[in-house]
Amino acid sequence: MKLGIKKLHENEWQVHIGHAMIRMDRFSLELLNIALEHLQALESGQVHSVLKSYVHLADHLMMLSPSDMQTLLRAIANEDVLILLLTANNPNLNEKILSNTGGILAKQLQADLERTPMPNHDIAKAAIRRVIEKMYEFDGDGIIQVQAGEERYI
Repeated sequence: MKLGIKKLHENEWQVHIGHAMIRMDRFSLELLNIALEHLQALESGQVHSVLKSYVHLADHLMMLSPSDMQTLLRAIANEDVLILLLTANNPNLNEKILSNTGGILAKQLQADLERTPMPNHDIAKAAIRRVIEKMYEFDGDGIIQVQAGEERYI
């Protein structure tokens, strides 16, 4: 079976699977990529964590400019941000997010990080998905810009 992906517009991708053709946004394409990685790992007898793939997608937050990060953080629930920070366990991501929130919220998140237990797997996956989905939604609408290091302009 053949699989092909073609970028049509800024936030529109065309996916060919066999004889079928589907148009997707970037977030749906990333979810398809996670599903394909998961299937490939299971087929070869390896273990694959969907949650780790979601955390890897959350690393794209590091590419946001400070103003874009602030715009995104205002649009997502603080509980989702906290769960993302707990699950990712990435000091650089923690610093980037805490430095782009208000002073009071940053102190509250820092205190919550120290005393909140690790969330349930399903709750963490859902919270991270909401954050990433909002990031790609804003990117597609032109509100923020997720800049990948591999982009080149000609």
